[in-house]
Amino acid sequence: MFRTKVISIFLLSFLAAVPVLAAQQDFTDELMKLSELTGHKQYREAIDGYRKLEAQPRTPGWLKAGCEYEIAELYAAMNDSDNAIAALNRAVQLGYDDCLSPRTSEHLASILKNPKGAQVIGAMKITESDFHELFWLKSEVQFAEHDARMMITENMNRLDQQGTEIPQAQLPIRATNSAGVLYWRQQLLLIQKAQIEYVNQSDQQRMVHAATMGVISGSSASAALESARQAHVRAETRKAEIRKRAFVPSRPSSDQLKSCSELAAG
Repeated sequence: MFRTKVISIFLLSFLAAVPVLAAQQDFTDELMKLSELTGHKQYREAIDGYRKLEAQPRTPGWLKAGCEYEIAELYAAMNDSDNAIAALNRAVQLGYDDCLSPRTSEHLASILKNPKGAQVIGAMKITESDFHELFWLKSEVQFAEHDARMMITENMNRLDQQGTEIPQAQLPIRATNSAGVLYWRQQLLLIQKAQIEYVNQSDQQRMVHAATMGVISGSSASAALESARQAHVRAETRKAEIRKRAFVPSRPSSDQLKSCSELAAG
């Protein structure tokens, strides 16, 4: 998703070799390639890519809605307000109900000041339950990216030859028809796959480096054991933090569709 880059391009670049999960719909490979185009400011090519993804027979409605939202962001990045508003309107018509992202988008800021753009955003409605999950998904994507960065940084000083434990939050499985929620579940799946691939790459580099430096410096076996112990402690701490922030479905007062402003006020 084209926003203040909760998913960094440097993480996305390591996704190409990750296998597709058969247990659920998975479009992360396609979205990764399109995000890379966006990251390199190849906006026209990215728009064409989202259009092609929309046109595929297997593309579900929620993803088509997500594609239109991305296209709106891309047009806004090119200062093409009319096309940005038109794409945003198509996204809403297709059911896109992520009313949080537009309000934090750097590129859509000027669009929201336009009366037509504000009217489109105002038409977005979402249930309390979906809003609750959407907020959690967006937060967890940020946590997952932060954890990946920390694991990679920690790898730089490790002396052991053990792989890094990569704790991850479980994706919510509650039934929903929310295009915004389903799209953000895909974003969380994407960053989790990026975590695995990129941390594994970092592990390989660290192990080669640790083995080489061990020979040169004569590092002791006890130092390697202590390094592995500390890594395990950090992994257990991450697991505990993930458990603390695990998704818990809300008990809404109503299943009625509401605007973001109503839900935020509540």
